[in-house]
Amino acid sequence: RNLSPTRQGMGSGSSLEREQESLEEPEVETGENKAFISSVGKSIASKLGYGEKSEFEQGLDECCPSLTFQQRIWGFAVTLLLGMAFSYISGFYIVRPKKFAFIYTLGNLLSLSSTMFLTGPISQFKRMFHTDRAIASIIYLCSMLLTLVVALRTGKMILVFPLIFIQWLALFWYSLSYIPFGRKILSSIVSFCCHGICDQCQM
Repeated sequence: RNLSPTRQGMGSGSSLEREQESLEEPEVETGENKAFISSVGKSIASKLGYGEKSEFEQGLDECCPSLTFQQRIWGFAVTLLLGMAFSYISGFYIVRPKKFAFIYTLGNLLSLSSTMFLTGPISQFKRMFHTDRAIASIIYLCSMLLTLVVALRTGKMILVFPLIFIQWLALFWYSLSYIPFGRKILSSIVSFCCHGICDQCQM
């Protein structure tokens, strides 16, 4: 008589375990079903083109793939601020052409390379040497190099200033390529002003 309650307890315990196992099995099945559905959804999305990485995301993978998006943003901001700081500091050495040219060129290179953290070096060069920007990019880079060479060789600011002015013009023309109809608007304004000046000279 004393053993019957224990047997009943053992029987109830085993029944509880069976119930728990029966409850756990559907969860495993639902988890497998969710994984299967998600894999099917991803394959369909990839075939439709929705699963592919954008050009911006591919550019991020090119430049330092181990960096996170936040780290790339920090790299872009720090490099750009350093470039602007060096360009500003170079103004204090305007009397010393060699130091001025070196610091100014370093600032321009830092500012130019800052966007590589976002787009990647390959995408950056492709955009710079696109058919609409190739001439402006070549003039900008060559004038930057000539500024450094002329300053180190001659040490005359009278020869350095025209090259810096050419840099600014090339950079301005390069930046207009990213603005819709920017170059056409500027060209029309310049031509209108030139025609007005010519008309006044003829009168």
